[in-house]
Formats: sequence, structure tokens, C-alpha cells
Amino acid sequence: MTSIQSLKGQYKSPALKAMGIYTITNFFGKGLSFLLLPLFTNPKYLTPADNGLLSLFGQAIIFVLPFINLGVLQSASVDYFKLDRKNFKDFCTTGFAMAITMAIVSAIAFFLGRDFLSKRFSFPAIFIWAIPFAAFLNFCYEFVILLVRNRDDAPRYMKVNITKIVMELGLAVLLIVYFSWGWLGRVSGILVSAAMVALYAVYFLLKNGYLCGTVRKQIIIAELKYSVPIITMQLSMFCLFSSDSFLLAGITKNTAEVGIYGMACVFGSIIITLSGAIIQYMVPKINKALAAEQTDYAEIQKQAKMYFSIMAFAFVALLLCVPVIYHLFINSTYWPGIRYFFFLSAGYFFWTIAVFMYTFLLYHKQKMKLFAQALFVIAISLCSNYLFIKAMGSIGAAVSVCCSYFIVMLLAFIATKKYWKLLLHSAKV
Repeated sequence: MTSIQSLKGQYKSPALKAMGIYTITNFFGKGLSFLLLPLFTNPKYLTPADNGLLSLFGQAIIFVLPFINLGVLQSASVDYFKLDRKNFKDFCTTGFAMAITMAIVSAIAFFLGRDFLSKRFSFPAIFIWAIPFAAFLNFCYEFVILLVRNRDDAPRYMKVNITKIVMELGLAVLLIVYFSWGWLGRVSGILVSAAMVALYAVYFLLKNGYLCGTVRKQIIIAELKYSVPIITMQLSMFCLFSSDSFLLAGITKNTAEVGIYGMACVFGSIIITLSGAIIQYMVPKINKALAAEQTDYAEIQKQAKMYFSIMAFAFVALLLCVPVIYHLFINSTYWPGIRYFFFLSAGYFFWTIAVFMYTFLLYHKQKMKLFAQALFVIAISLCSNYLFIKAMGSIGAAVSVCCSYFIVMLLAFIATKKYWKLLLHSAKV
């Protein structure tokens, strides 16, 4: 009877409910996208070449975002707990001013490089302004979501995300099916929904006084110094997550093949979606435990055990289920990509382990370690992707992802050796 009551108590616990909301919200978007896969993979509406172009559009946004972010999001995640309200208000105001400036700089850079992008990657003219704009809108979204998460407001987190997802996919269906806009309909849905959420972000920040501070030179200098390892770190993420698609497009000159490969990446990244949902919940808990006068190792151990257990179970479940789902939900044109999925999902699983370990480096702002890690990751991923793709084509890209992410996981454990050794030691005490 006691055991049953204990289980009921855990089920009703606010912590478990909050984690459930984060997980369900993140998977709502993934689930809705999967339900629309028969539409988005139907050559009548979107060809593999269209999906290849859309894949490059998404990856290009990932490339631009670090230059707009400049480490502001990473600092905000920690400084929310460290700074008083006035100083944090100045930080938010300064951070937004920096992001607007860098968005303009990025747009100018894309305009100057438009001929190269068009010839090398078949970028249409609209991408030149849409990519920097979408990256800035994404920054606004990430900023407000970060603050909502740190305020432990799971219901608001759900409302913002679900509204964005429904608006984005709803517009995409309308523009692709009824107006026959093709890939442009998908891009338009992304931009309009992101713009609406960005407007809400500004409203939320103004209402709560986060954008009523002073733009301070000291904060700009501090963030620029911190941004060097952070930008390098985020560029390393681009190399890990996106250089395979860009190199595949550049080497093969076949956007249709990029589309088939990109679909395998979508299925492989399910585990990253799950990881992101759980990390959204856990990072504030871990940061709070680290910020305590006496580090709360018991809380960190609890979060670590929960996280690793969920990731391991999810990885095995995906290996068993995805091949079946692949054949049920997407057009047969994309079926050859299932062989890429197994390598990609293994690589992404290795990444979910590494990203948890990076939490400690980000909290302690270990600039040199982050910088060194990022340089290693960039070198490993670019060299590996180029060599494997050059030798083996698309399957080489998938094999490269698996190998690269495994090495990255090992590097993450080496860089955070001090912290997980403390965790293991305190667990024995």
C-alpha cells in the first residue's frame, strides 16, 4: 500500500508534471510534423529537391544564429540566477541591442556573398534576406523561452510553443496545398510564425521590465569576450549538425539526394528533440544546484541518472520503431534513406550524452575549455565529413556523423572530468 501511495505521490509531483509539459510540448511539434510527412514528401507538392533546399535553409539559419546571439542566450541562462533585477534588466536590454546590430551585419554579409551562395548551393534570391531575418526571429523566440523556463512557467512554455508550431505548419499546408507555393510556402510559414512569436517576445519582455534597462558598455565588452568561445562552440554545432548537408550538396551538386538524406536526419534527430525537452527542464535545476552556497550534488546526481536512463531507453526504442514508421508515413522516394538513419541516430545519441556534460562548462563559463572543445569539434567534423562524403557519397555522410559524434562525446567527458568525478565521489559518500 505504501508503494502504491508513493507512486501516486510521484505522479502528482509538480516536478514530474513540469517535465511532462516540456516533453509533450517538444514532441507535439515533432508529432504534428510527422503526421504531415505524407504531404511534405509527396512529389505533387514538394519534390526531394525542394526538401533539399528547405534543409539547406534550416541549416543556414543555424549557421547565422551564433553571430546574432554572441553568447547572450548562454549568459542569460546563468545570469538570471546570479544578477539582481536591475543588472539583469540592463543585461537583457544590452543583449537585444547587440542582436539587432548583428542581424543587420549578417544581412549585409549575405547580400555581398549572394553570387557565391547561388552558384555553390543553388540559393534562391529570397534566402539572402530571409535567412538573417529568420535567425534574428529565432533569437527572440529562444530568449523569451529561456526566461519562461527559468521562471519555471511550464504552462506558458507550452502555450508559446504550440501556438508557434500550429501557426507555422498550418500556414505551410495552406500555402503549399491550396496556393501551390511549393518550398516557398514552407519558408513563408516559418517566417510568419516566427515573426508573431517575436512580437510576443517583445511584449513579454516589456511587460516584465526586461527591456527597460540601459545599454551598458561593460556588458557589451564582457559579452564580446565571452562570445568568442561561445560562437566557436556554436559554429562547431553547425559543423556537427549541418556541414554534412552542405558538403553533400557542394560535392554531389544534387539537392534531391540532400532531401532524401535530410529526411533520414529528421527521423534520427527525434532523440535530440527528446533531449532538448528534458534539458529545458533540467538545466535550471542543475544551475540552481550549482549556484547553492554548498553545491547540491544529490540533486545533480538525480537529474543525471534520470536523463541518461531516458536517453538510453529512447535510443533503443527508436532503432526498433523508426524503420516501420519510415515506410508507413513517407513517400517511397525517400525509402533508400533508411540506411542512413541507423548511423545518424547512433551519432545523435552520442551527442545527447555530450550535451549534458557541457552544462557544467557553460555554468562555470570555462571559456578556454569551451574554445578548445569547439576547435576540436570543427576540425573533426569538417575533415571527417569531407573525407567520408568524397569517398562514399551520402552513406559516407551518415557514417561520418556517427564517428564524429562518438569522438565529441569522449572529448566532453575528458573536458568535464573534474565535475563528474566529484559527482561519483559524492555518490559514494
